[in-house]
Amino acid sequence: MRLILLITVLILFSMRAFAGVFDDRYPSARATAMSNAYVAVANDVWAGYFNPAGLAALRQYEFGLAVQRPYNMKFFRNGFLGIAAPLPQSFGTIGLLAETFYVDYNGNQLSVENTIGLSHGFYLLNDIHSSLSVGYNLKYYYWDLGESVGGLELGSTGTFGVDVGLQASIYRRTHVGVYVYNINGPTIGSETAHDLPQRIVIGAAYKPYTGLTTSLAIEKTIGFDTQVMGGFEFFLVDWLAIRAGASTNPSRFSAGFGLQYSGFQLDYSFQTHDVLSETHKFGFIYRLGG
Repeated sequence: MRLILLITVLILFSMRAFAGVFDDRYPSARATAMSNAYVAVANDVWAGYFNPAGLAALRQYEFGLAVQRPYNMKFFRNGFLGIAAPLPQSFGTIGLLAETFYVDYNGNQLSVENTIGLSHGFYLLNDIHSSLSVGYNLKYYYWDLGESVGGLELGSTGTFGVDVGLQASIYRRTHVGVYVYNINGPTIGSETAHDLPQRIVIGAAYKPYTGLTTSLAIEKTIGFDTQVMGGFEFFLVDWLAIRAGASTNPSRFSAGFGLQYSGFQLDYSFQTHDVLSETHKFGFIYRLGG
């Protein structure tokens, strides 16, 4: 029965992308609490996953860790690491991203997906009235297929991907963003090559006053339905933020909170699913000099 359950979950998990490979997993509990309507306001160490142009806004070193168990299934393991560092003068900010995801059943790793990436974001325009930044990711995907039921090694493979992003703001209140994921159309595998997911995300955000952010995004993954995502973030006090959001295809709701103190940030989120269990996510960020 456990094996049947595992197979069923893997089939459902693959609905958003081929076998769930290298897609639909995000590190930021802050963004997830807002249903990932984050393309226009991504501005921390995790910006490379949502819009690398947002790295340009960083003015200090940041270090991030995040963990989640997708759909609360004990055989899924997913972790993220992020580092961001500002460059001298007007050269922007670079980031290093790493993710590992694997399926573990009775001590056997059935599939392992690792991604490492280099991100860079910088301003083309930045004054008191408006800003315009661009960014890109250079990523390497590595997929180990594990062993068959008979103990046969199924092999491993890898490929490269490229993302690009754009962010703009007017009077620091209205923000827009565009993000193109895997713009180079990478494939993975040799004898049987599979296309990795390609998508474009566009969004806008509005900050009517300090402490409140409302955001909306539209995502189109090639071969799948268009998603609409919306969310908000509100700081009750300087150190406590509450967040919530919703998305379509599938219909999901999310919520969470964030705590900030002396450069430390702790975030939590949960996100529902119309078929599977909810996903809980925890994230930690440290800002040097924050």
